[in-house]
Parts: sequence; C-alpha cells; structure tokens
Amino acid sequence: MGCHRSNPRGINMAVITFTTTTTWVAPVGAAKVLVECWGGGGGGGAARVTPSAGGGGAGGCYARSLLSVTPGTTYTVTVGAGGPGGISGSTGGDGGESWFSSAATIVAKGGYGGTGVSGGSENGIAGIGDASLCIGTITYAGGNGTDGSFTSGIPGGAGGGGAGSTGVGGNAAGGTGGTGTTLLGGAGANGVANNTAGTVGTIAGGGGSGGKATTVTFKSGGAGAAGRVRLSFITGEFMPFMSA
Repeated sequence: MGCHRSNPRGINMAVITFTTTTTWVAPVGAAKVLVECWGGGGGGGAARVTPSAGGGGAGGCYARSLLSVTPGTTYTVTVGAGGPGGISGSTGGDGGESWFSSAATIVAKGGYGGTGVSGGSENGIAGIGDASLCIGTITYAGGNGTDGSFTSGIPGGAGGGGAGSTGVGGNAAGGTGGTGTTLLGGAGANGVANNTAGTVGTIAGGGGSGGKATTVTFKSGGAGAAGRVRLSFITGEFMPFMSA
C-alpha cells in the first residue's frame, strides 16, 4: 500500500472580525493568516466661542498582510479606538492604531483629529489621512476631513471616510462626510448646523465632525469611529489517503 496524495479532513476556511482588543490562539492547521486592519477615525475639533467651528477628523487607514503563525501560539489583537471629539475648544483626538501580533508586524494608523478653536471668527483645520506610517503589504490612507466653517447656515467641518480593503477612504467635501471604502470602511460624519455639537463617524474608521458655535458657546466635536481587525485562515488537518 502506498500514500500517493493528501485527503483533507475537517478543513475549513474561517474568518473572524474583532471589534475590541483581545488575544487569538492559532488553531490546528493555521500556518498562515491573512490579517486586515482598519485604524480608528479621528475626532472632530471643538468650537468654544462664537462664531467658530472645529475641523473634521480624518478617516482611519487600512493595512493587509499574509503572515505566518504557529498553531497553539497566542497572538495579541489590538483594535484602535475612535479619537475622542474635542471639548472646550480643544483639538479632536487621533484615531487609535490597529495591529496584530505587534505594531512592528502590521499596523493601520488612525486618522488625525480636526483642530479645535478658542477664538471668535475662527475655523479649525481638518484632520488628514496619512498611510505613510502604516505597515503592511498593502496599505491605504483614510480620507481627509474638511475645515470648519463658522459662517451661519453653512455646515461645519465634516469627517473623512475610512479606508477599506479596496482603496483609500473618501475625502470629505464641504459639509458632506467622506465615503467609506468597501470593504468595511465607514463613512465620515457630515458637518453640523449652527449651534450644534459634532457627530460621530461610522464604523469602521469614519472621522467625526467638528462642533459649530454660531451664537451659543462650547460645542464639542464628534468622536471618530473605532477600527477593526479581521483574520482569514484555514483550520483542520490533512490525513494521508491510502490505496493499494
């Protein structure tokens, strides 16, 4: 009797999407894993006095790599949080970075937060999407936000769209949030009306919009949306197929 080919037993393709930071144990048969990371969106800037408007946050970046893993080994999975919206005239927080195993192995950076403003007749500067510090075989930048606009009746700063597995996130335009890119990239928040706090971006990685203080002071920025990590891998084992 001879062994002339392999016959799969219990072979399955698995896909796991992580929404929070945790650990993952590589199962039997998982020698390679396709890792995809989406960074968190940047928060919108706050507007403190009248009239003023904070800038919109940028969308989070995307990174992808095929990595070797060892069955039975525990790996860290870190999911970047959305950047907090600015308060009392402060700048929105940058989105958190998402990574697998270590931040030196693969990492998708978060979008930069929009700047806040503390003086009258001032507009905050938009956060920028930038993939230059990402690590991965393929990386895409999140979309840019837009600057704030303190002019009455014109929407404030909008958030940039999150990058996805097929390309860069969409840039915000005027008061319209940037489009999130397929797959899983979230849309940026639209710019808000007079005397309104900024709104939250859409998961994954959409940027938050800036606050707008037209005649009422202290309007906070909206938070960016959290990122994601997705693992795709084969599980199971191969058994020899015996024949005469």
